[in-house]
Amino acid sequence: MSAFSFSRFLTGALLDYVWTRCVESVQQRRAALAAHLAVVLYVCTLFSTVLIVEKCIPAVIAYGLGNWIGTYVGVRRSQ
Repeated sequence: MSAFSFSRFLTGALLDYVWTRCVESVQQRRAALAAHLAVVLYVCTLFSTVLIVEKCIPAVIAYGLGNWIGTYVGVRRSQ
């Protein structure tokens, strides 16, 4: 299995996408949606911590790319 695995990339992208949508929901005072997204954000954070425990540089790069894409997609979607 490659250190730059798709699961790491996808987790990074999902983590930032959910974070972006959660912040937007809070700003719009959509309490139920914000609460649901907060739970998903917490689970993604736990999952990403488990994946990155390997302390591998390629894993960090995969998360970084995934995070950038997740945030970009989340902000573009809200425009």
